[in-house]
Amino acid sequence: FTLEQQWYRGTSPVLKVPLYMVLGTSVAFALTFSVVDLVNYVLGFLQVSVAKPFVESASQVHMVLGAALAMGALFGFIFGVLDVEDEVSYQIRLALLREERYCYPVGAILGGAVGFTNEYIRDAEEKCGGRIPSGYDDDI
Repeated sequence: FTLEQQWYRGTSPVLKVPLYMVLGTSVAFALTFSVVDLVNYVLGFLQVSVAKPFVESASQVHMVLGAALAMGALFGFIFGVLDVEDEVSYQIRLALLREERYCYPVGAILGGAVGFTNEYIRDAEEKCGGRIPSGYDDDI
């Protein structure tokens, strides 16, 4: 219902950019946490011993949440500013390729930063007394 072309065609990017930023944020959030849960689930099956999940602690979740929100908002901003949806049908492919040229480096930099920060947090938490669960109860 909100994707009618007549409603958005010709609308200035100033009005579209916030809409696409919210849309990009929600899509990035949903996709990021779905992939993180899937990776934790699959790695749980592939590991021989009991090991710490890929993203487990509150600080890791907050870091991934912040990065997903920033990345989605930035991609929505780029999509809205470049005004891809107003292109003529045969030029949409070219407009999307132009947008990808801007989005790939941003995604690579943010993704690399999140991966590095996630491992840094995992290492810091293990050094501060967090330990890999042994699978046995300490009271026994």
